[in-house]
Amino acid sequence: MIMKKTFYILIMCMGGFILPSCENAADDYSIMEDYYIESVQLPTVSLDSVKSFSNKVDGYVTVNPQAKEHRRYSQITDNIKAASIRMTIDVDTIWDGERHINF
Repeated sequence: MIMKKTFYILIMCMGGFILPSCENAADDYSIMEDYYIESVQLPTVSLDSVKSFSNKVDGYVTVNPQAKEHRRYSQITDNIKAASIRMTIDVDTIWDGERHINF
């Protein structure tokens, strides 16, 4: 009888350590998936928004270093880099005369 109680208490204590870690893993997965979905939309937003999102991801990874091991992390950082490099070239197709550009 005492052995059953000891076994029961031991199992309950172990469950207390195991269950919260499963919950955290599910939360980490969800957050990284949300960040990935948001990162796909980055080319359509302003550069300030891209910087803000980058800071948000960096802050999360600083607090949770294991997030760098997530399968979406490299995709998120690639999307941030791609959205951060923007170059717009406007060409005036109406020529009013001769123009010289010296380098």
